[in-house]
Amino acid sequence: MQSSFRKFYSFLNKKNEKENNNISMYKEDYEQKLYNLYGNCNVLNKKVKLLIIADTHGALNENEFREFVNNNYYDFCIMVGDHYNRDIEIVLKYIDKNRLCGLLGNHDYDYLKDYNIFNLNGKIIQVNGISILGMQGSFKYKSIDFPSFTEEESINFFEDKPSVDILISHDRKLDPYKVNRDPAHQGLIGITNYIYKNKIPIHIHGHIHDNYEELMLNGTKEISVFGYKIIEI
Repeated sequence: MQSSFRKFYSFLNKKNEKENNNISMYKEDYEQKLYNLYGNCNVLNKKVKLLIIADTHGALNENEFREFVNNNYYDFCIMVGDHYNRDIEIVLKYIDKNRLCGLLGNHDYDYLKDYNIFNLNGKIIQVNGISILGMQGSFKYKSIDFPSFTEEESINFFEDKPSVDILISHDRKLDPYKVNRDPAHQGLIGITNYIYKNKIPIHIHGHIHDNYEELMLNGTKEISVFGYKIIEI
């Protein structure tokens, strides 16, 4: 099945280059095929409250953040990338490192190491008995050295990863509409494949600077975060 994933992305890439194809047909067909193959996602019955911080880009307001944290309960906090040193120093004033981990985004150097924050990339943690896997970076849309993946590399990233309850990543699943049109935000096919194959109930991400929730064909809840919010599951 992995080889068919790769063949599909190569096919889609060539189709997009022609500019005169109905790309929506390929998006619908591809995810429909994955759904037909793997079926519905798993049901998650356990509960957790996660404080997610995403894409603050140096603009985190300390007073507002302090008030928010002090007046809202959460079990664990995850920073999903694209933060500046100023943001991190504010977060560390109000969030205990024992309740914090992070991922690097596509504008980041390894500040997690500098601030001794647990890096969730490629690792699994347990919160309230719920398993959470992390993936850093975005699609490799330019040659500058930042946490990133080619579509092929995103497939390889997940090959040895087991099923979990929640996938948290900086980037989103592949959006075929944006291949060769908006590569910085086209997403990663490896994420799409992993979610369907492993029946992941929840996927949380940042990167696209938008807040929304929507259901995938298999029932997976995709949650996009911009800024910070508490997600209750």
